[in-house]
Amino acid sequence: MKQRDELPIFSFKNYYGAQSTTVLLNASNSVKYAVKTVDIVEQHKRIETLQKRDSINDLATAQGRLVHLRDNEVVLFKVARSNYWQARFRIYTGKWIRFSTRRRNIDDARQIACDRYDEARYRERLGFTPLVKRFDEMAKCCVAEMRRDISAGTGKKIYTAYIAVIETYLIPFFGQMYLTSITNKHIAEFEVWRNSQLRRPPKVSTLLTFATAFTRITQTAVEQGWISDKVPVPKLNVRGEKGQARPAFTNVEVSQIRQHLKTWYVGVEGYTGEMRLMLRDLVDVLTLTGMRQGTESMNLEWKHIEWYVEKDVRYLRIWVSGKTGARWLIAKHECLAVLERLQATHDDTAALSFNDLLALRMPVKLFRFKDGRKPFEMNKIFRRLLEDMDLVKGQAGTDRTLYSLRHTYATQELLAGRDIHTLARQMGTSVVMLERHYSKLTATMAAEHLA
Repeated sequence: MKQRDELPIFSFKNYYGAQSTTVLLNASNSVKYAVKTVDIVEQHKRIETLQKRDSINDLATAQGRLVHLRDNEVVLFKVARSNYWQARFRIYTGKWIRFSTRRRNIDDARQIACDRYDEARYRERLGFTPLVKRFDEMAKCCVAEMRRDISAGTGKKIYTAYIAVIETYLIPFFGQMYLTSITNKHIAEFEVWRNSQLRRPPKVSTLLTFATAFTRITQTAVEQGWISDKVPVPKLNVRGEKGQARPAFTNVEVSQIRQHLKTWYVGVEGYTGEMRLMLRDLVDVLTLTGMRQGTESMNLEWKHIEWYVEKDVRYLRIWVSGKTGARWLIAKHECLAVLERLQATHDDTAALSFNDLLALRMPVKLFRFKDGRKPFEMNKIFRRLLEDMDLVKGQAGTDRTLYSLRHTYATQELLAGRDIHTLARQMGTSVVMLERHYSKLTATMAAEHLA
């Protein structure tokens, strides 16, 4: 704003025409217009001329830095933001391939660019992608595929373990290598490094997870055409210490735990009191169903439970989804009282009859705090209970956990003469797995005939 004869003057550009306008306001607030015509078109032409001249100068400078190779098929050039020589070439499909040689020396850059060009043409003739990707690029693609499957509901629970292995161990070590250049020496060096990171000798089950994750990356590379399935790729070692079966509880110990839990929460307030009360119900459910602690038990909702009638007898049928996929399992009749107790714990279910609750198919967690949150984990508070009762160690001196209740369920069912095929379906495992871990019970199960 300027002052002219003590009158305020406002000037602004009219962007919708070739004029600029000056507005003068006098003391009586009347408005006078003073219009000054400016040749805006001429100004635009002048600006375009300057820009074109600058572009020509830049192009001339760039042309001075271009290096043509292989009958002009390969071009080396530099960009302002990097000291490295860049390269580009066109493949048979007409697509341009651009990359950094990561070399400052022109002779080194020439060699790398020509080698990549020759390799790309060779791979293209074989039907592969023109350029080989680094291990980390392949691994990230593999992880993305597994995450898509998990989101779509078609992925397995074990995918989360594969993803953790790939992102925590495989990419940090092999990331900048090429899959086809990994040798047995690299594998040996990786295993030494991995074991130092784990801070303990890995069990066979852990090594199998690592080996499968590595193999999935190789499969992704083959499917994407980045490598041939004829190219030998070393595999990770799966020889390690055999895992020990989780110890079980005896029937007497289970009775002691269930009895202690009836009063363990009394007088304890806050989240600790809620968790102790929740633990009582959780222990009973695990003992009476054989489901896995974790993904199966803690994700259980009321909509997953229903009545199943066969020969005029009602059974509680529960839908669980865990390590080996989804399945139906049958709970023992005693589990009804446990579920009714859980129902009475929360205001949103307490007023309903049990049958009405199941009919509503409510998407509400069974194991939750009163504010609706799901507990992060339950193993620590279970260990505290075992410490109070001096039941941490099993007969073999191994620490017992909530998962030991599943082992207890399997042991008791086999000792009761339950068919191993039926038990495998109930527990979501294989007959081979049951035979491997419970083969020691074979003689005991046949005691009546052997004696």
